[in-house]
Amino acid sequence: MALFQLTTLCKLCFYQVFLAGILWLTSARAFAQETGNSLGGRIVGYYASWNSVVLPYNKVEYSNLTDIIVAFGTPDQDGSISYDSGIPFPQLVAAAHAAGVRVLISLGGAGSGADFSAATKDSALRATLISNMISFLEANHYDGVDIDWETPSGSTDTQKLDSLIDEMRAQFNKVDSNWLVTMAIPATSYGGGDFDFVNLINNVDWFNVMCYDFVGSWSAYSGFNAPLYQVANDPNQAGSDSTAISYWLSRGTYYHNRQLVHVNIPKSKLVLGLPFYGDQFSAAGLYQKLTNSTVTNTRYQNIVNDLNSGWTYHWYDPTKEPYLINSSNTEFITYEDTNSVRCKAQFAMTDTLGGIMIWELSQDVLANGSQPLLETLGATMRGVTPVIQRPAIASQFKLYDNYPNPFNPGTAISYELSATGRISLTIYDVLGREVATLVNRVEQPGSYTVTFDASRLPSGVYFYRLQESGIGPSNSGIHSETKEMVLIK
Repeated sequence: MALFQLTTLCKLCFYQVFLAGILWLTSARAFAQETGNSLGGRIVGYYASWNSVVLPYNKVEYSNLTDIIVAFGTPDQDGSISYDSGIPFPQLVAAAHAAGVRVLISLGGAGSGADFSAATKDSALRATLISNMISFLEANHYDGVDIDWETPSGSTDTQKLDSLIDEMRAQFNKVDSNWLVTMAIPATSYGGGDFDFVNLINNVDWFNVMCYDFVGSWSAYSGFNAPLYQVANDPNQAGSDSTAISYWLSRGTYYHNRQLVHVNIPKSKLVLGLPFYGDQFSAAGLYQKLTNSTVTNTRYQNIVNDLNSGWTYHWYDPTKEPYLINSSNTEFITYEDTNSVRCKAQFAMTDTLGGIMIWELSQDVLANGSQPLLETLGATMRGVTPVIQRPAIASQFKLYDNYPNPFNPGTAISYELSATGRISLTIYDVLGREVATLVNRVEQPGSYTVTFDASRLPSGVYFYRLQESGIGPSNSGIHSETKEMVLIK
């Protein structure tokens, strides 16, 4: 079978992918060693106090988290701190600690710039604010503070933030040097220009990069809330996860105290943020002009209901993102599903970032109590590829690239079916010999993901073929598609 012969070109491809796989494995091991937990990296989940009824402490999936950040406390002008209802959540803290998960308190939030600026305007106020932070941590057994100053504005605010972090870290070290200091930062230069990393880098344990809200009511066209990659045909050109990380890694040269200095931000201190919510636009499809400026935030739980009520599912592979279109082609929803969060987690691991941050945990709780997005993150960060079936109606026969690729020993293979048919998904080696059959059954229209465990096979190039044989007179056609993958052990 000519399709499966390993040609010179294929050999070259194999060695290139083999090298990429070695680099991936090396970086993943370093990532796991650096963060020091069984998940292979941080999974940091914000816990919104106002949604604690949706996600009470005894329903949190602690096994899929390394850190919980409780939101929010607000710095007041006199250096005191006001807290949202329910905080400090002592039962949550006790349960988290029993599971080996740290708990931080987040100060600030959206629109907190004026509050922080007033509360840090002189050393006396900063000392009062820090003293109140310490009192809270000691009294409630928290493990640190997340500073969510959104955002410093101008050089005066930059200096205030520098001084706050300097002085806070020094005082923390006197009381408990294990207390963490983390910080939420924007994904782009809009709002990100007034962070002075020469000062911050040594005192902040990690930075939660808020890689979402790339589009919104300010956008002229529909687009993705949190695309993994930016593409040339996106009319908004608003950024992506990968461009956000590149932006912060490029922020290495600064004028600091009138001196041109250079500092590298370690990748391990950048934690990739992802949303457990989406946005609904009035638009005829992806990258289409908005018919009005109203944009509605919608939780993942609600989006699952949309999937089951006539909306059409689409997967846009260049950005690694799904989207939905309603039956009248007038409404567009951008969101995250189990495939996209798996891609983001794998991106964070292969790029040796500090992990994944979630805004926010309660938005993933379905009616049956499951939390599929968080469960997928946990499985991926452990190096396990979960079995996923998306409850969606497909519009095409489509076989997607397996992920990850190269892989060891498990990988996920996704496909879409537009009609009921007998489906076979078969694995072949380079000589065309069948080595595994993953699917051989009648399936309904929909989108599916299955896993391939190659732990018993040797390293090498393999091929997977999806074949659909129709059932009945209206579905008598045959579709087939084949792709290549590489196993590295």
